[in-house]
Amino acid sequence: MTMFGLVGLGGGFLWISPPLRESLMQACDHGQLWMQQNQPYSYVGLGVVAIVALGMYMYRCAQPR
Repeated sequence: MTMFGLVGLGGGFLWISPPLRESLMQACDHGQLWMQQNQPYSYVGLGVVAIVALGMYMYRCAQPR
């Protein structure tokens, strides 16, 4: 439930702040160009990071509270 609130607040803030939205779009474009220039190694690295992040998430969710 907290995730929906954070996404809603973040999306609302991006909606009312054109300079921040433009900055975020430029960063995404730069990241996409970097990924294309360094392929296939950048995609392998992204996959490894995603698997490690998923493993950490699953480990933390399995901990008793």
